[in-house]
Amino acid sequence: MANKLSQQPWDTLIDENLKRVFDEDANADLPPHLMDLLDRLDKIPVADGSGSASGVPSHSQEEAE
Repeated sequence: MANKLSQQPWDTLIDENLKRVFDEDANADLPPHLMDLLDRLDKIPVADGSGSASGVPSHSQEEAE
């Protein structure tokens, strides 16, 4: 049990640093070519959720079983 208590500060420190790094990365600006791509993707019409217009096949719960 003493080992678990001694590990907790390291675990907390690692968790906080990982969260900080991922938050910084998530808030970073995207390069212009990716922003252009996202703009083009936003202009593509999307079906009513059937997945047919997006090119991704639709799978029902029954098909998954």
